[in-house]
Amino acid sequence: MNVKSVQPVSDYFKAMQQYKDARETKDQSRLASIRNILMLGKKLCTDEMNYLQRQDPNLYDQTMRLSMERQAYEIALQHSRSKADANYYNTFKLMQIAGQLKHGGSEELLMRTNAIQEAHREFVRSSKYASLRSDGYAPRKLL
Repeated sequence: MNVKSVQPVSDYFKAMQQYKDARETKDQSRLASIRNILMLGKKLCTDEMNYLQRQDPNLYDQTMRLSMERQAYEIALQHSRSKADANYYNTFKLMQIAGQLKHGGSEELLMRTNAIQEAHREFVRSSKYASLRSDGYAPRKLL
């Protein structure tokens, strides 16, 4: 057995292990970055959603639920008849989420809360909100 031929093989395996370690670190870093975006209540881009679907199917499913809930909330805001209605929807939704705290899952609830708050902030900055009446009428009740 030639000693010179063994050395390059061990170098190859060492290089492959370093590559694998670097790749795992990069994946963990990207997942942490995506998780931070969700914790801030922001929307993910298509590339980030595709990455989650491949790398962390559980977080992907959670993100899809967050996205659908946010869309439903945004639709409810679009049907507001007054600024008081919009603010009532916000309070109602946040209280609904707070009521689920006793069941655990505080990270997901924080993501949900921040997504609702971010959607509400975006709506308040919109022209649709500006065009709503701000008179003293009581908001309509949600069922």
